[in-house]
Amino acid sequence: MSKPYRILAVAATLLFIAAPVARAEIVDRIVAVVNDDVITQYELESTVEGILKRFDRNIRPEDRDRIAAEAKKAIIGKMIDELLLKQEARRLGIAVREEEVANAIQETLKRRNASMDDLQQALAREGSSYERYRDSIRADLIKTRIMQREIRQRVSVTNEEIGAYYQEHRDEYEGKLRVRLQMISVPVPADGEPRVKAEQRAKAEAILKRIRAGEPFEALANETRQGPAQAGGDIGYVEKGTMHPSIDEVAFSIKPGEVSDIIETPQGFAIIRAFDRRGGGSLSAKATREDVEDRLFRMKMEKKFEEWLAERRQKAHIEIRL
Repeated sequence: MSKPYRILAVAATLLFIAAPVARAEIVDRIVAVVNDDVITQYELESTVEGILKRFDRNIRPEDRDRIAAEAKKAIIGKMIDELLLKQEARRLGIAVREEEVANAIQETLKRRNASMDDLQQALAREGSSYERYRDSIRADLIKTRIMQREIRQRVSVTNEEIGAYYQEHRDEYEGKLRVRLQMISVPVPADGEPRVKAEQRAKAEAILKRIRAGEPFEALANETRQGPAQAGGDIGYVEKGTMHPSIDEVAFSIKPGEVSDIIETPQGFAIIRAFDRRGGGSLSAKATREDVEDRLFRMKMEKKFEEWLAERRQKAHIEIRL
């Protein structure tokens, strides 16, 4: 996949976290009808502009119009799905109280070791707002409740499926211990003066603060990409003992999904995020079974949800006027 399309794929997933305040100069008209609700050009184009702004450093000027056109197609689909979920929530009598949204936000900040001020600053940098972020959290809670009510009872995992999955992925549990990492590097020249080192540490601290506040690790990794990391800072699976000891120690101590503090190495500073862990026989037989069952359950839930949503799209009156 080319870089512009990788950017587009990330952009579509970030839609409801990063949607910006609409620009006044956009001429408004209806670009989609979803049953009794509509999506306006004002909403669509302002969202696209905000996402393009976020990834501006990765987009060549000559590619911007083409990527914007592709982004519109991807994003309007996400907006349609959001409206369908809201409509289903109304039909099912599912509501999320303000208190529940506030609690979810506080839990997110706590996990990321961030403050409300950090979040507000991150949203401002993205051209977004706290109100839009709050709406995205509400949408996530609604989706979770719909899945629990409409889909959970349709999903089960059999012993045969657990056994088959384990045999197919045996090396993930029994092979050499390895972890998949994303990394952000802030280099310091070997002969760098103390002032330069201090400046680079401050830069790393600023990046970490933005991550803790909720900015996507992938986007910040793209801004500062160094060395072997691919788009989003992905350096793939690495075996224990193959990296600098200071990184190695942290990489195999944090859990998947966790972000490290700043790690100092002879080359500078690094921030890592554990993405996945495999091998090493580190889990007991009971824990291995539970892990396999959980993976299969989540995969089945997501598949059933996509099928459920496709049914809603099929039954809905949807008209796109791009």
